[in-house]
Amino acid sequence: MLVRFFSQATANLLMFDDVARALLKVIGKTPTQRGVIIVDDMGPALVRLQAMIEQEKRVREGRERREELPIPDVGIEPHELVGLSVRAQPFIKMLTQAQREKKEITWEAPKDFAA
Repeated sequence: MLVRFFSQATANLLMFDDVARALLKVIGKTPTQRGVIIVDDMGPALVRLQAMIEQEKRVREGRERREELPIPDVGIEPHELVGLSVRAQPFIKMLTQAQREKKEITWEAPKDFAA
């Protein structure tokens, strides 16, 4: 299932539901069918996403154990996964641009996608 993110500040962004679910949970949002990220929430969201990126970096460098991070159950080995920090980059750019232009971000999915 695809989740579409909209903002007047940027082009639309499409994500698979598992990636969108993970990123929304990182920023403290519930993955519902429709939702909004207001401008006031964007600063804290970017801080949380940066912390997630730093944690993935520590795991890659061997300074932190992989078991401490949730690994999606998608039927492949963890080393074959593209890190969430890589998949988050378009979302981070969207948040940054929307915050700069003081425009909210909304999302829409065919149904709730909370796991």
